[in-house]
Order: sequence, then C-alpha cells, then structure tokens
Amino acid sequence: MPQLINDFKTQFPDIWAAYTQLKTACDQGGSLDRKTTELIKIGISAAMGHEGGLMAHISQARKAGAQEDEIYQAIMSATGLAGFPAVLKAFAAAKKS
Repeated sequence: MPQLINDFKTQFPDIWAAYTQLKTACDQGGSLDRKTTELIKIGISAAMGHEGGLMAHISQARKAGAQEDEIYQAIMSATGLAGFPAVLKAFAAAKKS
C-alpha cells in the first residue's frame, strides 16, 4: 500500500475504518462476483486516469480469476466515457503490470 495511504490510516483511523466498511458493503452488497466487481473498478480507474488504482484493481482482478482479455476489455470500456487518450494510458499501465 502506498505510504500516503498508510499515513492517512495512521492519522485518521476512524475515517479509514468507516471508508473500508462502506467500500466492503458496496463491494459485497449485490449479486456481482469479485472478478466482475474488480473489472468494473478497472474501467472506472482507467476512465478517471488513476494509475495506482488501476494497478491495484488489475492485481485483484487477476487474483479473482480475470484473464488478460477481460482486463483489456474492461479498460477499453472506458473509451466512451474518458476518451481514447485515457484508454491508451491505461493500456500502457496494464502492459507494465
């Protein structure tokens, strides 16, 4: 985990606990499996240009059984939302991972 996040957790433990509880509830509060949820997060990270989140969710998606073609499709799904430059940036980041 990046140092900035560790620093935030140390300085604001109650806020971090509330955030992680909300995140967990959102992730597990429906019928989507973990792989699908992580693939959605890849598309969102790509659309928002969040390379750190992208790398984390690619790793989690792989652990959940996602294949490379599924990861790339999740990235390509951001094209209509974020435009082609953001997709190319995410594609390059995914190739590095």
